[in-house]
Amino acid sequence: MEENNFYEILVERYLKKQLTDQELELFAELLSKGKLDGQLFKAWNVDAELTEADEQDFNRSQQPRFLWPKAVAAAVFLMVLSVGGYLYFQNKSANTENQLAVNTHDVDPGGNKATLTLADGSKISLTDANDGELAKQSGVKISKSKNGELVYSVTASDATSVAYNTISTPKGGVYQVNLPDGTKVWLNAASSIKFPTTFAHVSQRKVELEGEAYFEVAKNKKVPFVVSTSGQQVQVLGTHFNISSYTDEGELKTTLLEGRVKVIAANTIVLKPGQQSNLKRNGSGDLKVNTANIAQVMAWKNGFFHFEKENLHEVMRQLSRWYDIEVVYEVDRHDDEFVGDIPRGIKLSEALKILSFEGTQFRIEGRKLIVKK
Repeated sequence: MEENNFYEILVERYLKKQLTDQELELFAELLSKGKLDGQLFKAWNVDAELTEADEQDFNRSQQPRFLWPKAVAAAVFLMVLSVGGYLYFQNKSANTENQLAVNTHDVDPGGNKATLTLADGSKISLTDANDGELAKQSGVKISKSKNGELVYSVTASDATSVAYNTISTPKGGVYQVNLPDGTKVWLNAASSIKFPTTFAHVSQRKVELEGEAYFEVAKNKKVPFVVSTSGQQVQVLGTHFNISSYTDEGELKTTLLEGRVKVIAANTIVLKPGQQSNLKRNGSGDLKVNTANIAQVMAWKNGFFHFEKENLHEVMRQLSRWYDIEVVYEVDRHDDEFVGDIPRGIKLSEALKILSFEGTQFRIEGRKLIVKK
């Protein structure tokens, strides 16, 4: 077998997580000598040409890809991070052990955490609640499923009075709710949605969103579904879309995966599948439309951070919401760009090892992350 063919097979077996312990040792040795660079970059280029369907399948498989700071890409080499079983790029002069100083208390990743606020103001922790019925109000039963979802179901045919509930996720929390009309909503961390307990006898199904959520709206041509956020409204009949409306981000983004939506702000636009509207918070107030990066938009729902040319501050904002940490900067960096995926299911220290580069240091103190040179 030719040497290059052997290297290709070795890389393929690594990406499929099929290496034996002995093969993994050989793999690490070849990586350190740069003998697998060509095969790995070839694998990266092939991955970059995936179709949308392939991309979604790839994300669901939760096999992380490569991540490296673009600014130092010419001076990188690969190393194996045995804890997570994935690859990352690092500057040759960097010393990861010196870059990351953590105390004995690491930070766990987020999970299913949320609080349900009923119309009367009472609160139910969905994190601690047992499966089964949680409450009844206005002819509607609220239950928690075995999968950890919140489900609303109408129990009385005359359920006409409208009461409003709010589901809020903290930093480090995500949650799924099935609304009374059958619409499914996935809430990202530090987000909330306010909605009526019944959509009976209404002209539109209106909900209010803060933060980020992915919607799969139940079809009802007679009663449009409306999502209201700070700065815009999104009107739909039945479709799949994602809205990111975090107040600490510079843009409000609506991304359409399936169907058709109308986005209303200072101007009005209609999105087609694969398109994204952008509304700058400090701009003219006009909506702009561009082609969406579906893999990037849906990464949070599929269990990843997906970075495409984000700088350090943009990356840290995502980490702070998921790990429920405060980020303190002792260095101001905007020149580095990150490309790649990190699993959201790993501890903070493991994520930081992947992000360590060119002398930048991270230190964890309780729930505070200090970034310094």
